[in-house]
Formats: sequence, structure tokens, C-alpha cells
Amino acid sequence: MAKKAKYNHRRRIINWQPSGIKSIYPGMITQFNYIGEKIFDEKPLVLVVWNDYSDHKIHGINLNYLSEDSIKKMVNEVASGAGVYSDADFSLPENMITEQDQDDGTYDDNLPYRNILREPFTRIKLPTFREKREGNPLSKSEAKRQMKMLYNKVIKKLNNRFDAYRTYNIKNMKTIKVIRYDIEGLLK
Repeated sequence: MAKKAKYNHRRRIINWQPSGIKSIYPGMITQFNYIGEKIFDEKPLVLVVWNDYSDHKIHGINLNYLSEDSIKKMVNEVASGAGVYSDADFSLPENMITEQDQDDGTYDDNLPYRNILREPFTRIKLPTFREKREGNPLSKSEAKRQMKMLYNKVIKKLNNRFDAYRTYNIKNMKTIKVIRYDIEGLLK
């Protein structure tokens, strides 16, 4: 088996802010210290795919295992969703990758993750509980179903190529930060 490479993307990180586990939702880029035995990457930079808070796990793609070119390819494929998203506004990768600011007054106060973060952060719009798509907010079961479809249609294939998908146990995550990443580095 070939030795796994680890890349450093510090130059692409514009800013970070401390966060709690409940404020992390799909599409965010986070970094944290991960403790445990036989850990290869103790400070992963993760694109969160699903926050399974009830099962005490975070599912995501560790960007430290990908080169910048691989990150661009992966983000574009995940953002396009391979047919998972049906709304035309969300089918283009450039509409999917955004910088969000919960403190700017335009953020929806009805979302479960509202008003927790004070600084802007980078997010890829993935199916999220109560987020509006096609005019209606997604139910938790619909968001979970769309994420399972995204995993089966896109992420599984990407993982065969890049081997970067990981599941992290919440109790082993310390010093969680939400990242504001250089968007130009994510686009073509």
C-alpha cells in the first residue's frame, strides 16, 4: 500500500473563528485537533458533509489529503451534485460556493444553526435541514435523503479516487474552528 500524502493548505485560509459542534452544518469547512490512537492527521481540514450530532459523528472530506487541483475537482463535483439537486440556481458550482455571514442582518433567524457565528465563513451549499430549496425548507428526512443520494452518486466515487472521506467521533474533536477559505482556490 502506498504511503498517504498530507498537504498543507494554510495559505488558502483567510480567517477562522471558534465554533461549537452544534454550529457546524453541511458544506462548512472546519479544522480541529483530533485525538486518539494511530491518528495520521491530528489537525484535519474538513469539508463537512453531514453533522450526525445524535450519533456523535461528523462525516466529511479531509482536504489535507488532497492537492489543490484535486480539491477543485472534488468541490466542483460535490457542488454540482450529479443530479441530486433539482433547483436550477443550485445546479451551478459558482452559485453553490459562497461566503456567508450570520451577523449581517440578512441571515434567516429560523434556521437551526442561526446567529452562532459572528465572522464570515466559506460554505458549499449542500442539502441542509430547514434550508430553502425550491421555495420550501427541507425537512430533516429530506435533507438526509438528499445527502445519502449525494454520497452514493458522487462522494463514493470520489473516495475511490482520492480516499479522503472520513468519519470523526465528536468526543475526540477539540478546538473546533470554522474556516473562511479562499473561494478562488475552490473554483476553476
